[in-house]
Amino acid sequence: MFELMTTDARAVIARIPRLALAADRREMTLWDLAAALPAPSGNTAALWHAPTAEPRPAAESRTAGTVPPASVSGAAPGLRFDREVRAVLEQALLVALEERAEHIGTEHLLAALLRTGPPDVVASLAARRATAEAVDALLARLHGGPGVERLPAEPSRADRRNWRRATVRVHAGQRIPDPLATVAVVLTVMVMLFVLCVWGP
Repeated sequence: MFELMTTDARAVIARIPRLALAADRREMTLWDLAAALPAPSGNTAALWHAPTAEPRPAAESRTAGTVPPASVSGAAPGLRFDREVRAVLEQALLVALEERAEHIGTEHLLAALLRTGPPDVVASLAARRATAEAVDALLARLHGGPGVERLPAEPSRADRRNWRRATVRVHAGQRIPDPLATVAVVLTVMVMLFVLCVWGP
């Protein structure tokens, strides 16, 4: 589904590895995703402002089950998303399908993080005015449309057909099988990271 991720959503994903590397970690965590989301562009741009309470930095914060290695030495490490980030990426896909959107945008990434993220991450986002209520209002206003975000290229006929089928399954009450959806989202993001590493942002 990489082809159906907007350029702004791709930019968010592209910032995550830099944040993990800056914190000297091999795993990319929900704190990295939360730190990568605020941007002056995209559908969620109007939500962000300086935090009213200083959130814990990603390097010092840990969610359950997210323990970074002591250090990363030598060549660039093989970065990977931790289990919680993979779950949020899968949820972002489901949010987009539930909204009958024909893309995955920053609003879907943020909605997924707010709905399924741990309380400390959600609180740090709320301190920047990105609350579940604000995102729900944004999703209602967009009504599945792309807003200011755009796809980098026209999706193929097969991609559009697969997306429509997935949307029908979600709205028919048949949930996408978790392992299959997780694999699809993770592979998509990994391909994107590989392309960014080879050709640069």
